[in-house]
Amino acid sequence: MIVLLDIDNTLIDFNECARHSIIRIFNDFNLPYSDNVFETFINENIKIWKRLENGEITKSYLRANRWNIILKKLNIVADGPEIEELFEKGIAESAYEVQGAKELLEYLSEKHQLCVVSNGFRAVQENRLNISGFKKYFNEMFFSEDIGISKPQKEFFDYCFDGLKHPQKEDVILIGDSISADIIGGINYNIKTIWFNKNNETCPDNVKPTYIVRTLTEIEDII
Repeated sequence: MIVLLDIDNTLIDFNECARHSIIRIFNDFNLPYSDNVFETFINENIKIWKRLENGEITKSYLRANRWNIILKKLNIVADGPEIEELFEKGIAESAYEVQGAKELLEYLSEKHQLCVVSNGFRAVQENRLNISGFKKYFNEMFFSEDIGISKPQKEFFDYCFDGLKHPQKEDVILIGDSISADIIGGINYNIKTIWFNKNNETCPDNVKPTYIVRTLTEIEDII
């Protein structure tokens, strides 16, 4: 079987990486940091990435505007693009593992072909995969930055299937934490999906993942 795996908040804890990067930047810039800063980042980051998923904006726009938007919400005056550059550098240099990720990769790699499918910036993601030691488990890596279009769009998966020499869809399964990018993308492409619902969120009524798990360990009983 071919297993398509998301990275952020599926294998590597993006939120924890982001939190540490933001605290370090705010300390270096002598900016006021509180829990509200991180909460605002999470809320606005989700919004802007969904716009990217929907094809409304480009990654260049995201890079140029993400921190300007966040800082405006926080009523903080600072150089958004400079903070973005430092933020990405901080993210690239951190790789907090989601509990059970290494064990899952070891288990899956013995039986299946593993492929990265990520909307993240390629250089950032590859560095984190190297730091975590996860890169060696993957046969292929597909990044929306290279493809020019993001999950959940059909064209993203068309590109992946071209690269994989057109496997049968019943022989492919996607594992990810994002309903909008991973699960809806997989469902619309008619491949099996495993929603990693770590935070026990409510699944939209119109979305039916093939499987739902709360921990990565549960996946070993599925594949």
